[in-house]
Amino acid sequence: MMGISLSIGGLLGNADKGLPLDIPGMDVEEAAHQTALRYPGGVATLAERMGVNAGTLQNKLNPNKSTHHLSLRESVLLQRAANDHQVLQAMAQQLGHACYRVMGHQDGGDPVEAFMHFQRAAGNFTCANADALHGKPDSSRNELRRVQEAAAELIEKIGAMVAAIDARVPQRPPQG
Repeated sequence: MMGISLSIGGLLGNADKGLPLDIPGMDVEEAAHQTALRYPGGVATLAERMGVNAGTLQNKLNPNKSTHHLSLRESVLLQRAANDHQVLQAMAQQLGHACYRVMGHQDGGDPVEAFMHFQRAAGNFTCANADALHGKPDSSRNELRRVQEAAAELIEKIGAMVAAIDARVPQRPPQG
């Protein structure tokens, strides 16, 4: 199955469900440092899970060290091991984007079910926007939150829809 990642620049602020984090001004190095600090057991336990030396990881995550840095591969490994993606979120934010987790099949692999869930999410997004815009000059923070959550759900369902179609494409035999 193919992986999918969607980025919608500047569309959403923060929302629940762990979707976009709103970390104003946090850079990727600070995000990596915070990831390790929040990990249960700290850097030593995270390093063990990553299969790297704890002292080396500590030096690479130390914001006061200018000589040691995480490689891109190590950054991905750190985020996977910690199940914490704020480095990705901080990077996207610095580049003017927002990242959202896109779930795969949650419809038992049935593309019709995936399409139905996508349409329901599209309707919820439309309703949330209409409620926030209709008949008044300003929108409330609660209306904004509802629009953000509906947008995040719609993005998730778009990803599931793409995954459902991708699963239906016959695999090509390897070229010899």
